[in-house]
Amino acid sequence: MTQALRRYGRVWTRTASMAMQVQLTYRLGSFGFLLGKMIRLLFFFAFVVAIFNHVESIAGYGLVETALFFLTYNLVDMIAQIFFRGVYGARRAVNEGDFDFYLVQPCSPLFRMVFSSVDFLDVVTLLPVLAMIGMTFARLPAYDWTRYAAYALLVANGVAIVFAIHVFVCGLAVRTQELENAIWVYRDVMFMGKFPVDVYAKPVRAALTFVIPIAVMTTFPAKALLGKLSPSWALYAVALAVVSTALAAVWWRGSVARYTSSSS
Repeated sequence: MTQALRRYGRVWTRTASMAMQVQLTYRLGSFGFLLGKMIRLLFFFAFVVAIFNHVESIAGYGLVETALFFLTYNLVDMIAQIFFRGVYGARRAVNEGDFDFYLVQPCSPLFRMVFSSVDFLDVVTLLPVLAMIGMTFARLPAYDWTRYAAYALLVANGVAIVFAIHVFVCGLAVRTQELENAIWVYRDVMFMGKFPVDVYAKPVRAALTFVIPIAVMTTFPAKALLGKLSPSWALYAVALAVVSTALAAVWWRGSVARYTSSSS
């Protein structure tokens, strides 16, 4: 087990190094993307502040609490973008035959498909987000450590659900040689997690909790920290992560079993 982890760690380090070299090759373009990410983040904060200049709360949450929801969304989303970026190249890997080589190499093809690229621009962007989360914690009341532990656990739980979604998308690419629509539908829906799902109508909240669980990934951690998430919902979130990861693994194995090579 330890040797396997070391081997995969070396593979990830190597692919991450190559991704960073590519980004450093196009420094001006990388700087432009990084600047765009930072400007988008700042403009959204300005948007939230402008809203609170006219209202005292949104769905019962004040400015600092709403900022916590937005930053939690960014935390989960950026971690996924950093580590699961390879999914966006899954269709190309299948269509160009690279996936054939993944299958014969002494490394999990799923690992190669999901973790084959690392977005270091999001690593840089993540640092100010973490700093702002710390500032937000300082503006909130001094909670018991168990709330912070629940927050960290549910953030990790949300990342696990995001991973399961990305595995499902990879399996879809292997089965159909299509990807763009599925991954961008997920990205569009994920944007709804910038605000607490309480702001949406009940049918939308239900869909974001049980169908595409954006609420579980982004809203539940912040609610747990604020003391507004019941233990039953926390258990549901953990169970959902376990079940979705298991189902994604079954879907992936079935997709690989149906794969007949890009040349056939």
